[in-house]
Amino acid sequence: MTRSKLSLAVMLYLASSAAFAADNTFNHEAEIGFLDTSESSDGLISAKYSYYFQGVKQNDAPYELATFLSQSSVISARYAMTEHQDLYELSGEYVFDSKFFVGGAYSRLSTERNWGPNTDLDTYELKAGYYFNPHAKLTLSYQTNSDSDSEHRSNDVYGDYNRDSSEDYDGFALEYQHYLPFEATSGLMLTAIASYSNTDSEYDSKYDTLFLDDNDEVVEARIEAANEGTTKETNLGIDADWYITNSWSVGGGYQYRNYDHDSSYRFSQETADEIYESNRDYSDSDSFSIYNLNTSYFWHFSKYISARAAIEQRFVDSESDTTFGIAINGRF
Repeated sequence: MTRSKLSLAVMLYLASSAAFAADNTFNHEAEIGFLDTSESSDGLISAKYSYYFQGVKQNDAPYELATFLSQSSVISARYAMTEHQDLYELSGEYVFDSKFFVGGAYSRLSTERNWGPNTDLDTYELKAGYYFNPHAKLTLSYQTNSDSDSEHRSNDVYGDYNRDSSEDYDGFALEYQHYLPFEATSGLMLTAIASYSNTDSEYDSKYDTLFLDDNDEVVEARIEAANEGTTKETNLGIDADWYITNSWSVGGGYQYRNYDHDSSYRFSQETADEIYESNRDYSDSDSFSIYNLNTSYFWHFSKYISARAAIEQRFVDSESDTTFGIAINGRF
């Protein structure tokens, strides 16, 4: 999975016909689930455990939103895997009596490549915010990671090969969540988010090679290539989920994304007779809209164990993909 590079989509759940009337509270929550999408054959298996310092009530409100409405301090640990990647994550949030809160997260994404060395990407997140009332939350977050990779080898035919690359990411997000309870149905959950990120990347390689010149003679050359680039991304989105009952919801959302990319490329080829150099600058910009429709069901069939399922259909320009997942949830 990637930070997507793992983003990560909706957490998805198993459907049924009736809900268990729960009046219990819980401090512990453990869940294991499977997520799949029509655009990927890998599938994602995820396991997560959370401890809530204040007891979380799960009656008289949608089961899915019980932890959000509790406004409890929490610590969590998560592990997720695909065929080629493993994700380890620790996170937490502390809520003060004044309803201000601070939190953070650390994650490591380990990737096993079919070519080149395996990599580990460490990501750090800090966040802070405020609960305006029992149903509304504002969160400001900052996320950063840095990745570097080097490869050095040599042989008798091509000589030395050296490659170095690096990428630095910084992202900011402002998110507002608001639950509106209804009388006839459970309520409506609204989420609005605005985010901005900046990614700086560098690539540098040096190696010897052989090629045939115009006279079909073998020529030895020293190649040097380097690239520097910056990508800026802006994202604006809004989601609405209508909880028809405490178990069943239907919803939809819209996102607008814009990318601006600038890069410079340097290339040189040196032989015994001549030196060829080339320098080029590139600029590219693109924007697109993403629409989604979803439905989910939280089957609370016993006091401690529930099953969850959901399906989401995403539309990007003329393309679409379907995401489906199931999970078993334990609250005690």
